[in-house]
Amino acid sequence: MRGLRRLVFVLVVGGLLAAVPLSAVASENFLASSVRQAEVGFNQTLADAVQGGLDQGAADTLTWRYTQVQAIRTSSWWQQPITEHLKLDALNQLNADLQAIYQQQIAENRDALQRQLHRWNVMLAEAKDAGVPIEGLDANSARFATAGAQSTTPDQLIALASVLGHQYSILDGQVASFRTARAQVDAAMQTASTLLANAGQYPQLSLATFQAQITAANAALASVQSVDAFAPILAQVQQTAVGVQGLLDARTAAINQLADAQSTLASAQSIGALVGNVPGRINGLAAQLPTAPDQGTLQGIASALLQQKQVLATAIFMKEMSPIAYNAGAGKLIVVSLSRQVLTAYQDGNAVLSTYITTGRPALPTPPGIYHVFRRYSPYLMVSPWAYGSPFWYPNSWTNWAMEFAGGGYFIHDAPWRTWYGPGSNTYAGTHGCVNVPYNQMAFLWNWTPIGTTVVVQN
Repeated sequence: MRGLRRLVFVLVVGGLLAAVPLSAVASENFLASSVRQAEVGFNQTLADAVQGGLDQGAADTLTWRYTQVQAIRTSSWWQQPITEHLKLDALNQLNADLQAIYQQQIAENRDALQRQLHRWNVMLAEAKDAGVPIEGLDANSARFATAGAQSTTPDQLIALASVLGHQYSILDGQVASFRTARAQVDAAMQTASTLLANAGQYPQLSLATFQAQITAANAALASVQSVDAFAPILAQVQQTAVGVQGLLDARTAAINQLADAQSTLASAQSIGALVGNVPGRINGLAAQLPTAPDQGTLQGIASALLQQKQVLATAIFMKEMSPIAYNAGAGKLIVVSLSRQVLTAYQDGNAVLSTYITTGRPALPTPPGIYHVFRRYSPYLMVSPWAYGSPFWYPNSWTNWAMEFAGGGYFIHDAPWRTWYGPGSNTYAGTHGCVNVPYNQMAFLWNWTPIGTTVVVQN
C-alpha cells in the first residue's frame, strides 16, 4: 500500500515537471506570432498611409524606427519572452504614432482646403461685384465642401485644394484684367468729361456730338461681359477726348494767331510799312472768332490770320530793307544804319544793295562817323584782343572776307557763326564793334568795294 502511494506521488510530480517546459514553449510561440502580426499590420498600415499621401519625411522616420525594433535581439533563451514583449510594445507604439501622424496630416490638409475654399468664395464675390462673368469655372463651392468632408486621405484633400487653387488663379487673372480694362475706360472717361467741361465754358462751341458719345459709352459699360468688350468703348471715349482737345486747341491757336497778327500789324504801322487793307481783314476775322462753333471753322480763321501776318511780315521786310536815305553823289558809298540794322551800298547815287546786318552790342557799339576802307583780307582770322576769362573774349574765328574801315579793328565782314541779322540782333547778340553781313551780300560787297570806299555809319 505504501509502495502504491509512492508510485502515484512520483507520477504526479513527474507530470508537473514535464508540463512546465510545454507551457513556456506555448507562451513563446504566442508572443512571436503576435509580434509577426504587429509587424505585418504596421507595414500594411504604413504602405496604405504612403499611398494616401503620408509626408515622405514622416514615412522615412517611421521606417527607421521600425528597423530599430526589428534589430532587438536576446542572447539567452530564457530572456526570449521579455524581448518579444518589448518588440510587441514598441510595434504597438509605432503603429499608434503612425495613426496619429497620418490623422494630423489629414487634419492639416483639411484645414488648408478650408482656407482655399474661403479664398475661392471671396474671389467669387469679388468677381460678382466687379461684373466679371465666370466662364468655364465651377462656381458651386458647396460641391467642393462636400467632397472635402468625404475625403479620407491627404492626397484627396491636396487634389481638391489644387483644383481650387488653379481656378482661383484663373479667376484672379480674369478679375485683374477686367478691372484694368475698366480702369482704363474710367480714366479715359474722366479725361473726356473734364475736357468737355472745359469746352463748356465757351457756349459758341458745338459740343452736342461729343456729349452724345460720352453718354453712349456710359450706357454701353453696363452691358460689358468680357475684357474684349471694353476695347471699342475705350477707343470711342479716347476718340471723343481727342476731338474735344482738338477743338480746344484750334480755338487757342486761332486766338494766338489773332494776337500775333495784331502785334505784327502794330509793328508794321509803327515803321510806316504799307499794310493796305490788311487791318480790315484782321478785324473781320477777329469778329468771326467769338462765334466759331467747330474745329474746321477755327482752323480756317487761324489760317486766314496767318496769311495776313505773312503779308504784314513781307511789308515790314520791304520797309526795313528799303535803302537808307542818303544824298549820295558820284562813286561808291556804303551807308550803315545802327537804328535800322541795315546796310545800303550806293553806286553813283543809286542803291545797288540793301541788306540786314548786325552791329556792335550795347557795351561795344559800332562808332558812328565817316570812314574809308583801308585794308582788305580774304580770308581773315579774327583774334580776340581780350584775355581769356573776359566777358568779351571769343575764340579764334575765321571769316571769308574782311574790310577794315576804322582804326582799332573795326571791320565789315561775313560771320559764318551767325544766323540772325537785322533789328534786335545787335541788342541780344551783337558784335564787338564790327559790322556783320550775311554771306551772299558780303560776297557782293567784297568784289564791289575797292580800297578807299567811303563808309558812313549813322545812328
